Amino acid sequence: LGTTYAGGGGGGAYLYNPGGSGGSGGGGQGGGDQNNGLGQPGSANTGGGGGGSGYHSGGKDGGAGGSGKVIIRYQSPAQRGSGGTVTSSGGYYYHTFNSSGTFTA
Repeated sequence: LGTTYAGGGGGGAYLYNPGGSGGSGGGGQGGGDQNNGLGQPGSANTGGGGGGSGYHSGGKDGGAGGSGKVIIRYQSPAQRGSGGTVTSSGGYYYHTFNSSGTFTA
């Protein structure tokens, strides 16, 4: 189904310096001058970490981590379960969950 990345780490920040970039896999950019000190959130459906805050005081927060994703794959001539968004390819069935849900076999 494509390229897979584990959740990327959030970018670091230090006072007034520009925040560092988040890691591949959805990490948020660190806060600094460019983001008014606020860490940016991790990308949705990646499990990426939120960026760090650029200020040690003043109520500036780090970014929230990105939501996760679960994919269940099985090989079968026919679909055996339900739940999530179901696709099939090459004899495999994929159930993808981008939010809370239930897989039933």
